[in-house]
Amino acid sequence: MHLLHAWIRWQDRLSEWLGRFVAWLGFALVCILVYEVAARQLLRSPTNWAHEASTLTYGVYAILAGAYTEKWHGHVRIDIFYQRLSTKGQALVSFLIGVLTLILLSLLLESAYDFAMQSVAMQERSFRSTWAPIIWPVKVMIPLAVLLIMLQMLANTLRHLCTLLGHPLETDPSTGQDTESRGDSDGKH
Repeated sequence: MHLLHAWIRWQDRLSEWLGRFVAWLGFALVCILVYEVAARQLLRSPTNWAHEASTLTYGVYAILAGAYTEKWHGHVRIDIFYQRLSTKGQALVSFLIGVLTLILLSLLLESAYDFAMQSVAMQERSFRSTWAPIIWPVKVMIPLAVLLIMLQMLANTLRHLCTLLGHPLETDPSTGQDTESRGDSDGKH
């Protein structure tokens, strides 16, 4: 059980690190857009690359943020009945939903991988602008993001299984905080 707890904590740290890294893509996106607006409005010289670069940057930002969002249970959920369940009842529901989600994500991973490999094979470029950037690296991020979400979903699902088996994760040694609710008193962070 100790190795399982250690892996879950490692996965949590990976998703946390990834989330912090992805946040910098948001900063890069803002810089690209500010540059484009300044070039267009102040210099009267719009770029031919900024719109597409911002679209590609946002695409990577949005898909890679999924694992971090899963770590913090930030995806859409309906808590009306869930809140009223006992801790073990919540763990059971979360475990079952986790297993079903992992099955669906495995199907998505297969499709995403095929989609990305087709793009790599043809060295796909975008011709929406005269810049014509390569876009296969962005498409490769799709199966990578699905895999990272699956790993975090697996960690969360196994965390719920540990609770069901009577071995809940008590605290995270890296933070000293409870691994189930690291946010503030309202469950937010």
